[in-house]
Amino acid sequence: TFRSKAYLAFIASLPCAVCGAEPTVPHHERFGKGGTGIKPPDSHCIPLCFGCHTQRHAEGVETFWAAFDPKMLCIEYLTRHLETKGL
Repeated sequence: TFRSKAYLAFIASLPCAVCGAEPTVPHHERFGKGGTGIKPPDSHCIPLCFGCHTQRHAEGVETFWAAFDPKMLCIEYLTRHLETKGL
């Protein structure tokens, strides 16, 4: 299982993958049928602001992510990043 404090610090340095807010925390998202008591690998982390992170845990995975189109989230995330670079 991939574990890396440096990688988690990198993820925490990024804006929220959902709303673009900062600061963020690395959220370990579960994919597939993993056990609820087993933390997913650090490679399954995404940056979430405190508000989105709290909402994700309160609503659960299906309800929270059902409100978002993953393709649009990627496009919006990349667009925000490029704008910070002046592109």
